Amino acid sequence: MGAFGVAFTHIREDSGLVEYAVAVLAIYLLMVLIRRPKNLPPGPTGLPIIGSLHLLGQRPHERLAQMAHKYKPLMSLYLGQKLCIVATSSETAMEFLKTQDNVFSSRPPLRGAEIIFPKDISFSDITPEARQMRKIFHLQLISGRRIEESEHIRAEEIAQMVRSIPSGKVVNVKSCLDAMTANIFTRLIIGKRFMGRSGMDEAEQKELQDFIEITDEIDLLLGTPNPRDLIPAFKWVDLTGLDKRYTNLRSRMESFLSKIIAEHRHKSQKDRVMTVDTHQDFLDTLLHQMDSTDGQEITEQVVTSIIWEAFAAGMETSALVSEWTMAEVLRNPHILKKAQDELDTEVGQTRRVQESDLPKLKYLKAIVKEALRLHPIIPTLVPHQSNAACKAFGYDIPAKTQLMVNVWAIGRDPAVWTNPLDFDPERFLGGDQRHVGTEFAGKSFELLPFGSGRRMCMGMPLGTLLVETGIANLLHCFSWSLPTDLDMSEGVGLSAKKAVPLCAVASSRLPSAVFVN
Repeated sequence: MGAFGVAFTHIREDSGLVEYAVAVLAIYLLMVLIRRPKNLPPGPTGLPIIGSLHLLGQRPHERLAQMAHKYKPLMSLYLGQKLCIVATSSETAMEFLKTQDNVFSSRPPLRGAEIIFPKDISFSDITPEARQMRKIFHLQLISGRRIEESEHIRAEEIAQMVRSIPSGKVVNVKSCLDAMTANIFTRLIIGKRFMGRSGMDEAEQKELQDFIEITDEIDLLLGTPNPRDLIPAFKWVDLTGLDKRYTNLRSRMESFLSKIIAEHRHKSQKDRVMTVDTHQDFLDTLLHQMDSTDGQEITEQVVTSIIWEAFAAGMETSALVSEWTMAEVLRNPHILKKAQDELDTEVGQTRRVQESDLPKLKYLKAIVKEALRLHPIIPTLVPHQSNAACKAFGYDIPAKTQLMVNVWAIGRDPAVWTNPLDFDPERFLGGDQRHVGTEFAGKSFELLPFGSGRRMCMGMPLGTLLVETGIANLLHCFSWSLPTDLDMSEGVGLSAKKAVPLCAVASSRLPSAVFVN
């Protein structure tokens, strides 16, 4: 049971305490049975206190998919004392993310998000303040205009990644992708480039190390289950020590960003007037908004949450999608050849791929789409919660019921996908007429790697653009071979990452002048 088991190891072997605990437990269970909702979707009965937590294992999306074969595509179960429903088909996903999107637009309260990201965008309910922040986030970071204005940053960092790959040697593809995506997002968000710089002094190396440690800790802690989120009895005690780790992490986040904010304010006073222009990074825009409202709507606490949330949500997801995509292509040489033939035809061999080439690269786009089908980075999406009681498929769903949408299982549903475990980009290009028009923008409910509805991932346009351009350049610039058998097993944590990072041998396939320009 992972973190949940820790809570039960602290009960002392004192007979009086045990008797008292048994009595309290009996009363509690009786109350639970009396108050248990009726007419719920089918699902496992579960155990006292912990519910069905013991059934989930290290990869809950896989176990939930197995359970759905027994309990049907709409399933209910208790995680601790938290009632959850799980949607495991395109029909059930559409019901909750489209038909009843207004009912399921809330988020369940999570202790980690409450401390690490107070007043953020992804984990908070949609309030007027949150809507304002979402508007700023969209306009100043991921709108069409901002994406177009920042094309040079992506082009420069992709070019740097390509130049850094040695020909004829084993390359840690994951490390290359991590550095490239990190530099793009840090330049967009705080106007700084951290990774792969030469001649860094001690202070700069310390700053880089802090940045890496903080982003890693955010992913680790948000992916670690907290008993107090699911079992009310643990609400007032931190048996696992997670609260302390949340608080320490938040302090490090604030300390790190306070130095960056001070640098931005100093530069602003020296070099420019604080106005919204095309040369500002995202932090500049937030500071300008904070100053113009006298900190009433946007405080430094909010700025810290939004900045780190943008890092956590954007950097890792883009790098992981790219790594899974490269892994699938490299273990299918016929797909690699067809992708490179398309690139040679549409782009040629005298220059690198540019973003303007992407509309012509139909096969490459199908490759990325197929990778997202098999390897959605958040396999059950960020959980939703009902803000009112409702009915669905003849069942009664109480208010404050948590919703998980198992997009990993939906993407592998044999009733929807022919040979669902095969990596086959052709299925989107006429190989299966059912999926010629299938997209991942939230309208095709059989393919939902970014979710759908009002809580859909806001960074999808920027993320997919980055993945497609990066993958196109790697496939265009290099021939690839695998030094050993490829391990495609999945690791554990909030994000679906490869258990073993992708390493491969890269050999230049374009003239050397292409890498210089």
